[in-house]
Amino acid sequence: MTASIIIQLLVAGLSTGSIYALVALGLVLAFKGTGILNFAHGELVSLGAYVALFLTVFLHLGYWQVLLLSVAIMAVVGMVFERVLIKPLMHAPPFTIVVATMAIGLMIKNALRLSWQENIATLPSPLDDMSFRVGDVDINPQYLWIIFCTVVITVALSVFFRKSLIGKALQAVAQNTEAARLMGIRVSLVFPLTFAISSMLAALAGILYGPLVGIQPELGSIIMKGFVAAILGGFNNLFGVVIGGLALGTLETFGGAFIGGTFKDVTAFIVLMAVLLLRPNGLFGRAEARRV
Repeated sequence: MTASIIIQLLVAGLSTGSIYALVALGLVLAFKGTGILNFAHGELVSLGAYVALFLTVFLHLGYWQVLLLSVAIMAVVGMVFERVLIKPLMHAPPFTIVVATMAIGLMIKNALRLSWQENIATLPSPLDDMSFRVGDVDINPQYLWIIFCTVVITVALSVFFRKSLIGKALQAVAQNTEAARLMGIRVSLVFPLTFAISSMLAALAGILYGPLVGIQPELGSIIMKGFVAAILGGFNNLFGVVIGGLALGTLETFGGAFIGGTFKDVTAFIVLMAVLLLRPNGLFGRAEARRV
């Protein structure tokens, strides 16, 4: 295998891993902020992609308008999602919440299937007609765009949580809801804001992933890879989650090239079992002390 092929595989793997990282970030943010593991997050990825498709096909908006407007719309969807569907379940048993969010996800998927049928749609990108060549290596510009967006989002989230008052409030609520409430933080506003950010990340993942694989109702199945990335990196470490996503995407791509497509499909689950057996808290995670 030549160096040019290895570079192409590496870029492709990092771009796929970047999508996994964005999905995992959305999952982890919602979990850290509200304590709820949202199994409907994958369908929010699909919904974000379909919102972008609607704005493109029916309103004939340009790519950048579609990108910004879709993310904004999904932020509103996330807040409504939390107020109407998640808030009533906040004090329900964990298993009830899991089943409820899975049911919500199935409802979204079936609504998309009824609206758009099983057709695989394409989302145009301004990078479709562009080419990027380094020496003898041809690289898909969409891969580079996905990687760039993920790096920017990761840095932006890091600055947001470290420097802004809202970000610090989100962290306080994630660490101890009651203590945050006693400090004067309006927890009732933090929860919908957390889901708004989570849904924005889901929309971005769907919009970036759509041009590569096509938009169809099963796009939400990517949530499984997001879960594995989050567990691999450590559910309480946002930076580790991103590294976990990049590592998973790279392993899948190289495994598929060297061993075969079947290995690519099972890589995530092999990695998941290995991590759970060897490092249950993830590569960068840490055990959280609980008072009993």
